[in-house]
Amino acid sequence: MSVTGYSRMQIRLHWAVVVLVALQFLFSGGIASAFGDFLETGEKAFSIFVAGHVVVGLAILILAVWRIVLRMLHGVPAPDASHSPAQIMVARVMYGLFYLLMVLLPVSGMVAWSQGSEIAGNVHSVLRAVMLLLIVLHIAAALAGQYIKKDGTMTRMMKPVD
Repeated sequence: MSVTGYSRMQIRLHWAVVVLVALQFLFSGGIASAFGDFLETGEKAFSIFVAGHVVVGLAILILAVWRIVLRMLHGVPAPDASHSPAQIMVARVMYGLFYLLMVLLPVSGMVAWSQGSEIAGNVHSVLRAVMLLLIVLHIAAALAGQYIKKDGTMTRMMKPVD
């Protein structure tokens, strides 16, 4: 499906997920501490930070599924004509990984917390590190496109087509 840009809802969902993921990174200490205690004692200690992490993780999962559905229904704009085939392939792999991580991180966190699974907790930690790396690369690529190549990369996620 050929579209010229992202819809208003796609853009809103993108930025909502950005904010929620940032909150997860900023306030992950509470859940990490509570999970460590849970593994040691078998007791779940609830706090505002634990509840917040769980609620925000569920929200990310729901918004990720919504984004995937919108992507399938609305489509996405074609890559910039100035991008090389290698850049396009890397971008597609990164987007696929982002969507996969937006689903796997909440699921692995739910399994870790609900089952007291150290393995799921470790998977969650590794996925978290991969997500952070992808975020850094994504921001760097967007900034390079916007300010070095001047290809309007960031404008596409700011101005809706509808």
